Amino acid sequence: MVLHKLIPVVAGAGLVLALAACDESEQGRILRYEKGTYLGKADSPLSDEKRDELRSRAMMQSGG
Repeated sequence: MVLHKLIPVVAGAGLVLALAACDESEQGRILRYEKGTYLGKADSPLSDEKRDELRSRAMMQSGG
């Protein structure tokens, strides 16, 4: 008799989990990969100012 009351609860919990798996952030992601090929978004180019800043940091870290 308890089993008849438990079935809807378990079914409801399963439904909630299934709907949670449909999260919008999970949509449109890459599901098939090609070996040796990056399939993500392209990097944005660095500005000259940012490039100079990174060079300066690299020089400081190398002790130069």
